[in-house]
Amino acid sequence: MTGTSPTTSRHHKSEGRDPKKKTSFLQSPSDTITIERHYKDANNSQIKNPLKIDEKYGFLIVLKSLNDSSNINEDFLNEWKLHLQCQHEKYLFGTAFTPILGITQDPDTLNYMILMEYLPNGSLRDNLLIKKYNPNDKFNNLHYISRQLMAIHKLNLVHGDFHNGNILQAKPFLFISDFGLSKPVNQTNIKDEIYGILPYMAPEVLRGKPYTKAADIYSFGIIMWEMTSGVPAFHNIPQDLNLSLNICRGIRPEIIEGTMPEYVELMKRCWDNIPEKRPTVDEVEYIFGKWDTTYPMEGEEERIQCSW
Repeated sequence: MTGTSPTTSRHHKSEGRDPKKKTSFLQSPSDTITIERHYKDANNSQIKNPLKIDEKYGFLIVLKSLNDSSNINEDFLNEWKLHLQCQHEKYLFGTAFTPILGITQDPDTLNYMILMEYLPNGSLRDNLLIKKYNPNDKFNNLHYISRQLMAIHKLNLVHGDFHNGNILQAKPFLFISDFGLSKPVNQTNIKDEIYGILPYMAPEVLRGKPYTKAADIYSFGIIMWEMTSGVPAFHNIPQDLNLSLNICRGIRPEIIEGTMPEYVELMKRCWDNIPEKRPTVDEVEYIFGKWDTTYPMEGEEERIQCSW
């Protein structure tokens, strides 16, 4: 992948679900970290600058390159097609995906690339700690994500690679991205290979069964937990065969103390070992819609303030 890496920006945060609580603060680096990251980007040989030497400004975008695609292939066209289909469908649900601006070709390698809007706040993974210390964020954010996932499932598609790195943030919204492994639910894996990030992979997928909508819901359940913990699931143990076996045995991240019981109940249903027992995305969206109304996001003056 080529393009600029996510910039860092300032977020203002508050602690607790009660909007009457006083503002709390997390001590964090100054805005110089933003300047340092821009400097590193500018000197990164893997990031190409399309501007001429005498040009200083341009519209920030991300170019997603598909390696060895100089002879355009089905995989590239499939991701392009599915993203466009989902972009159209999501308007019916009042939500959005990472905006696609067009398609181009690397003049050096001739690989094809998708032009995507640059989202300045990084991925959900970069912002998990912020979500933890502003607990009402999760109700709004997961409601918004569930609407996007619903648009995907309504097209009888599965995302296939649903994890915190593929959810991008543009304050205050989150956007599902990367449709490289998306496919129709009835399409089998011809190559008989398993792809994905281990902590987010459903037990049945690890056992070699087809990826289904229920597998996306499993991943959603793991993301629910991360919103309460502030850290990626299973971050402190090796991502190996033992973890894979433990997931299949029903091992899940430890519930964070103080998490709302109704939230815990839904989360456990989402990551149930039996796919048929997991809720549909429609039910998940409905529940988070109610919570989003009941527990609105903290006001800017009430949020914990961080600079990352």
